[in-house]
Amino acid sequence: MEANKTDNKKKLIITILISLLMAILTVIMCLFNFPKRLEYMAQDSLYHRPEVIPDNIKIIAIDEETLEMLGPYSKWDRSCFADLIKVLNQSPETSPSVIGIDIVFTGTNYSDGDAMLVEACSSSDNIVLASTITIDNYLQQEIDDTYYSVQYVSDEGKPYDALANVVDYGFTNAIYDDDGMVRKAYTRWKYDLDGETYAYDSFAYKIASKVEEVKDYPLQVEIDMVSKPGEFEAISMSDVLDGTVPAGYFNDCIVLVGVYEEGLMDAYRVPTDYSKQMYGVEMQANYVYGFLNDNIIYSVNKLVQCVISFIIIFIFSMLVMNFKLKIGLINTVAIIPVYFLIANIVFGATSYKLNILAIPIGVIVTFLISLLLKYLDIQRQRMYEMRDMLFSMAEAMAETIEGRTPYNANHTKNVAKRCIELVDYINEQHKLNKTKLSFTEDDKRQLYLAAMLHDVGKMDIPLRIMDKATKLGNREAEVRARLEIISLRIENDALKGRITREEADIKLDKIKEFMRNLDAFNCGRPLKDAEWQLVDEIAQSIYVGPDNMEIPYLTAEEIDDLNIKAGTLSEKERETMQSHVVYTDKILSHIKFGEHFKKVRAMAANHHELLNGKGYPNGKKEDELDAMTRILTIMDIYDSLIADDRPYKKPKSVKVAFDILDEEASYGKVDKDLLGFAKELYLKDEIDGK
Repeated sequence: MEANKTDNKKKLIITILISLLMAILTVIMCLFNFPKRLEYMAQDSLYHRPEVIPDNIKIIAIDEETLEMLGPYSKWDRSCFADLIKVLNQSPETSPSVIGIDIVFTGTNYSDGDAMLVEACSSSDNIVLASTITIDNYLQQEIDDTYYSVQYVSDEGKPYDALANVVDYGFTNAIYDDDGMVRKAYTRWKYDLDGETYAYDSFAYKIASKVEEVKDYPLQVEIDMVSKPGEFEAISMSDVLDGTVPAGYFNDCIVLVGVYEEGLMDAYRVPTDYSKQMYGVEMQANYVYGFLNDNIIYSVNKLVQCVISFIIIFIFSMLVMNFKLKIGLINTVAIIPVYFLIANIVFGATSYKLNILAIPIGVIVTFLISLLLKYLDIQRQRMYEMRDMLFSMAEAMAETIEGRTPYNANHTKNVAKRCIELVDYINEQHKLNKTKLSFTEDDKRQLYLAAMLHDVGKMDIPLRIMDKATKLGNREAEVRARLEIISLRIENDALKGRITREEADIKLDKIKEFMRNLDAFNCGRPLKDAEWQLVDEIAQSIYVGPDNMEIPYLTAEEIDDLNIKAGTLSEKERETMQSHVVYTDKILSHIKFGEHFKKVRAMAANHHELLNGKGYPNGKKEDELDAMTRILTIMDIYDSLIADDRPYKKPKSVKVAFDILDEEASYGKVDKDLLGFAKELYLKDEIDGK
């Protein structure tokens, strides 16, 4: 229950952190319009929608027909513009409300054409001409010697003086976005410098102001263009000059005169159509309409947009992290069009535009992250299940091994337990800066599993060897029965006079002495010289019956067993017993342990290898045995020494066991440093009476 609470708390913390991170990233995308080009395209698609083209704004185009009529533009006399103004304003009843000429008339050569243009403009009050401004930066010094940068107009490309004195004019500078599109327009340029205020109206704003009073807009505004390139009605200037289109056609209209020919280099990329460019005069027509009809696109305050984005993504993230996959996908697919719909409704009702892509991207990325986390969680659960299955399999094998014989009960579990105890102790010393050696949780799991499987090969060892508590094993009863029969035969031979009583008594006494000491001869301890002599005498004795039938006191196998110097296993039996590590390696070779348990097989198979190369089965040396294998070796020997369930030996005390291990370390068999940690851990327990 506590583990589940901890896992749930950890999951909640991770969910909150991811939700905060995604909300913050979405806010950053809003602040910087990231991804900028895609965001521009999305906003253009949603917010820049052409409408019905107004019929009170008309364009007189300097087009190819006009160039054919008047010749190359560079050679024009300004009298042609004077003629155009006179034609349009020939009658007050039919004249346009405003004539805006998107041509910059800088400089003069004092020609008749210049004078004619001044005369035509001076007799009309509905003329607006184009100009340009150059904007530079200036460092303004305050009283406290601080500086700040001021953008100011360093140069103005206005009409020549005689013309500028009789007409209104405004600048036509374009504002380019990062993607090269022109979406915004100047209303004016205004700044303070050296205590004076300077103001310059834009061309379109000046025209709109002549028609009616216009709102006091910010210096730059985004215009919601009503047309795509080429959609405004454009009438060739030549048709107006030659009377093909009568002047009355422009009655009370806003007339804009400008370039309508690609070779004259006055075209721009606009958001209403990416496929072709819009002429400058068309842009001015859109700007004039925008100022007159408040056709302006406003941006939602950055702080408001960021707060909205943060709340939406945070709440969505918190929910989707806890949703099932299907529900999370449905919500993800639903929220994006819903957000687009809301953005569209807000724009239609208020002309305020919301950031388009930040929230949908945040939603999609959040869903993908939740998908990844769910996948990782499934994989983690599978890994845990596989690990639990692997550990339970190892425990089942250990139970199987220990269930075969009572003399090995709990050895496997004890070794595994002691290995982990030692590793934990070493890690504690590492935290205290007493050793550089340390082990990860992954190391601990591998060592524990290797310890649980280190004796799995004993399943292939015959029980008569596994359970052999004495040198003779289960043959002791046969030996005693045979010697009893031989004693009876000797007694019978003496009674029948085949041998003397004295000879019979000598033989019977030897047999009785051997039988009396058989338990001592049969145990695993080394024998004394007198005991070896008696064993040899019995081993060489043969009973010869009346029919010359020979009965050896002991068989060859029994003689070999009784001649074991130490322990209860013969050399052949010892080799069989030692082969359990080979079987362990063979059995474990069929298990796919995976990356997280890749060392288990080697550790289990090498737990009887010694650092000096005199271990078995492969005689591996120090550089081939890692620290975890060395720990397993030490703990295996230690548990065997102190075990109290071995019939062939008495259990050693902890101190004696470590004395023996110290001796092994002095011969270079086991790791002295690791043994030192084990002594610190377990000798302390013995001293404390644990």
